[in-house]
Amino acid sequence: MKLVVDRLTYHDSPVEVREKVTCTAEQRRALLRQIHHHDQIGEAVIVQTCNRLEFYLYAKKGFDCRAYLGERLAGSGAETGQVWRTHSHEKLGMDVVRHLFEVAAGLDSQMVGENQILAQVKAAYTESLEARMSKLVFHRLFHNAFRVGKAVRTRTHINCGAVSIALAAVELVRAKANLSSARVLIVGAGENAELVARYLSKTGVGHLTIANRDVEKARTIARRFERADALGLAEIVPRLAQVDVLISSTAAPEPILTRDSVEWSLTNRDRPLLIVDIAVPRDIDPALGTLDCVHLYNIDDLDGQIRANREKRGQEIPKAHAIVEEFVATFAQWYESLDLVPVIARLTQMGMELARSESKRYAGDFGEASGEKLQSFAESLIKKVLHGPIRFIKNGGGEPSAEQLQAIDMLNKMFFAPEKDADQEVE
Repeated sequence: MKLVVDRLTYHDSPVEVREKVTCTAEQRRALLRQIHHHDQIGEAVIVQTCNRLEFYLYAKKGFDCRAYLGERLAGSGAETGQVWRTHSHEKLGMDVVRHLFEVAAGLDSQMVGENQILAQVKAAYTESLEARMSKLVFHRLFHNAFRVGKAVRTRTHINCGAVSIALAAVELVRAKANLSSARVLIVGAGENAELVARYLSKTGVGHLTIANRDVEKARTIARRFERADALGLAEIVPRLAQVDVLISSTAAPEPILTRDSVEWSLTNRDRPLLIVDIAVPRDIDPALGTLDCVHLYNIDDLDGQIRANREKRGQEIPKAHAIVEEFVATFAQWYESLDLVPVIARLTQMGMELARSESKRYAGDFGEASGEKLQSFAESLIKKVLHGPIRFIKNGGGEPSAEQLQAIDMLNKMFFAPEKDADQEVE
């Protein structure tokens, strides 16, 4: 059997290519059902994010996984199959393990150290479990990937600090306002604005308002969050007296708020209004920052911190790779222990050594002439005892089944585990 990952990622194809080969949740489940019935594939997990579509397979050595997947994907359209055949790439063996561990650690992400990918890998594994396509090898592989992801994030600073504009804006607001009681107005309904809303919602913000030229679009976003409402751009100025924080991210060519248009609504304000303008061109007239009751920040104010955070994360990459390699080595050792022939050889050798040792130990009780007979008896007994387990793991003469692999793994744990591991388990 072989470990394989066939993948289409942002490393080797732009978004206009990747978007032609995507799968809905139902399509992924259907693919897993098809793979489940293929006698050349024992295990499978499909990892899909906005930046990748990856098929992890445990398959027969001579099987062309990439071509098979191309045929399956072509069922969604000829262009889909052609894109897959042209742009997908394949890794084998421990390169698969290393790649998965780097993905789980956030090392293979566009934003190094991001946390979301680990949850996405866990969700993919859960889908595989539901389709009964993760067994002994992938149970071990993916649980190790989860441990790698946790270890890298706890033993390094690779995910520290915001490296996206949206998250940086939220971090700035958190540092300067009590979000649990704050009323926050988000102007815009694009990707950054929605990300800001999502991050703020996770912090438990007091109340969210989404403002946009297209009010219906603002309402659509607001419905995704608790304690949120929506309004049109014309209603922003009257609302300013009630909000504590304003974060703006539109594509407007001119400022949507000027000092002249809002100064009257800020009169007699008893608390400062924090404004974070992350739009380019700017949404907020810089003159607003001259008002005593306004604290105004723009995208350049965030950029320096983002660069510093990226550099800090970059310095942690070698440490993270070292952790990945630790786990790869451990998994490789376990994976190699599943090799059928060495296990049978070690089991037989251990049995014969035990038979000879015990027969020699008791030979004096039977007389010197009977020593050889005692050894022959002990060896014959051991062979009979081992015959059943060996016959089971050799049954079929070909690649071990999932049940045989489990038996091999159990034999390794019972008879060949290092003494220190055994002591640790007893403790």
